[in-house]
Amino acid sequence: MIEYNSLGKTFGPVGSFSGLLIFCAGLFLTVMAGFGGIVVTIIGAFVAFTRPLTSIDYDKKQVRNGDKLFGIVKTGKWIPVKASMKIGRYRSNKVYRTYSRSNRSLDIEQKQNLICLFNENGQKLMALKNIKDAEKLAIELQNMSDRLGVEQIS
Repeated sequence: MIEYNSLGKTFGPVGSFSGLLIFCAGLFLTVMAGFGGIVVTIIGAFVAFTRPLTSIDYDKKQVRNGDKLFGIVKTGKWIPVKASMKIGRYRSNKVYRTYSRSNRSLDIEQKQNLICLFNENGQKLMALKNIKDAEKLAIELQNMSDRLGVEQIS
């Protein structure tokens, strides 16, 4: 069984919203102007709907970190999970900053609790899943550790 986990938005919340506006404008231009609108629609769809994606195949014990282009096409290379790898909690604090025309900045903070895969040296390889609730995080961490057959890092 393969589990798919979306980890956020590739271009951030403001970029995704802008891409959605460009996509809608491109649809309108396609009706009005033809070919030029198709190009704008494709660019807007790419920016609005592209997401980072992690795929976990529990049966074959492998993971894939990539993107879901246009919200449809999955990319990335499968990496086998070795017994020497570890799985653990990682706290991520991302800040997306956007400037308006009057040089005012808009900061959007995203604090995430991630379940990550670590190599045998303790270096983070990739994020596997984003969980908001701390109680559910511990349960899911134990579940994934058992299913992948790797040790947990506290």
